Amino acid sequence: MPTRRKVTPLCGLPSAHRDDIPAGTVGAVLGAGHALGSPHEGAENAPFFLRTVSKTLTWSAQAPDFFDLRHASAPLRGFVDLGDLDFTGMDLPQALAAVEEAVAALPPEVVPCVIGGDHTLSFAVAQALHRRRQRPFRVVQFDHHLDLQIWEGAPARPETELEPIYHTNVMSHVSRLVGPSNLVQVGVSPYATVEASAIDAMPGYLHAVGGQICVTDPAIEDTDAFLSAVGKGADVYVTVDVDVLDRVEMRSTGYPAELGLRTHQLLRLVDQVAEHNRLVGFDVVEFGAARTDRDPQTLADAQRVLLIFLHLLSWVHRQSAERPRP
Repeated sequence: MPTRRKVTPLCGLPSAHRDDIPAGTVGAVLGAGHALGSPHEGAENAPFFLRTVSKTLTWSAQAPDFFDLRHASAPLRGFVDLGDLDFTGMDLPQALAAVEEAVAALPPEVVPCVIGGDHTLSFAVAQALHRRRQRPFRVVQFDHHLDLQIWEGAPARPETELEPIYHTNVMSHVSRLVGPSNLVQVGVSPYATVEASAIDAMPGYLHAVGGQICVTDPAIEDTDAFLSAVGKGADVYVTVDVDVLDRVEMRSTGYPAELGLRTHQLLRLVDQVAEHNRLVGFDVVEFGAARTDRDPQTLADAQRVLLIFLHLLSWVHRQSAERPRP
């Protein structure tokens, strides 16, 4: 089992070891900060930043807890913090194996709530869920980028063997894992560069992957159209790459978006997914900054990412009483 660093629990959650998760636990927070699948450093520090800024939300309480004004509930109840995985000395395949092992060790009813890290970890979490479940699930990806292997004419050759996983092709690996049409990509840029020889094949290729809702698509503001694309009544894994946010709200990431979602838009779209589907896990990835960075914008970005994480966690809590066993 991969080792874990001793950390300050997120928002004062009780710490737990994977071999001693209390009965009745709803979800487990796991820090999986590495940048081994990205050319940019900094994503390895995301769990540190989120844990640090979470203190600002609980500074006045001796024994902190949260109250969700919107849902009139205590969304942290039933969650534990498993700490941060230690990837020291690992390469990317070893790191992904460590993430998969940590998620696979959770009791079946415990939802993994993962702080990334670069986007490759989404495949490791999804693979752990895929292997231990009897029910299929869909993946809803909030991202400014497709993260699909569309270079060198690949869309015209569906049988093309995938290159080793990297942050630029991670969703191709995820799509092959969960099956055709089980990936929905939300907030992506309306334009993607491909080889001219593959242009005509792109519509069929993307349709086989699942669905794409560009940041400029009217479905972003149309609930019925959005749900028609995302679906209802399914088990869903949500992955949020924070570069889906406009750079005015998210600068601390490898490729900030010149035209992205605003935070309130993202949260409302998450609401629509979670209100009509059941979350089986989620991750928030690609926040990145040097550990010593104390720029006010960086800390504001980290607080924004924390609120996105807590928003998803709150939905897991809300669904827990009626969640069917996997």
